[in-house]
Amino acid sequence: MKILNLGAGATRPINDIWTNLDNWEGGGHEINEPNFVRHDLRKPLPFPDNSYDGCLCSHVLEHMDCREAVKVMREVLRVLKPGGVFLVSVPDASYFRRVHPDDRNENWPELFEVSDPPNPIPTWFEAALWFDQHAQILTEDSVWAHFVRAGFPSHLVHNVEKGNVGEYGLPAFWEMVPHLNRRKFSLEMWAQKPL
Repeated sequence: MKILNLGAGATRPINDIWTNLDNWEGGGHEINEPNFVRHDLRKPLPFPDNSYDGCLCSHVLEHMDCREAVKVMREVLRVLKPGGVFLVSVPDASYFRRVHPDDRNENWPELFEVSDPPNPIPTWFEAALWFDQHAQILTEDSVWAHFVRAGFPSHLVHNVEKGNVGEYGLPAFWEMVPHLNRRKFSLEMWAQKPL
């Protein structure tokens, strides 16, 4: 099994099945990481077609506008093997809407699992959803549209929260899930490349 960790950031599993790809150097630690590849996501992925069983993309797509994100997703579709799984996690605008009345700094640990010390930013809505490096705000419908526009068949796009992933028996999916982060306020969706 081979897994691509797209926009790995600080979440970089170090074992033979993972390729951690990012243009963020991470303080120089990647020198000791044999499975780290420095790469600008605006360029085509440096891997052959049909080479990965899974791709994890956790809190990356919101940093691109919708057209850039779709280009990256098309590249993921290209490098996935038939039957390969693409797992995406983004800040969930719907969750922020549900908890908005209680979104105050003192409630962040409960609502967002954030333990920042008292912060001058009064709401996590401002600090995270409207973070100045985010280029788009995403919902289930918009992430679905990204997947479909990128070429994934609409019937193979799923919300992790709403579906029984276990029925699909996808080892790559289960390898990736423990490496998701910010799960409390994230929308997690996955799609499968057709066989």
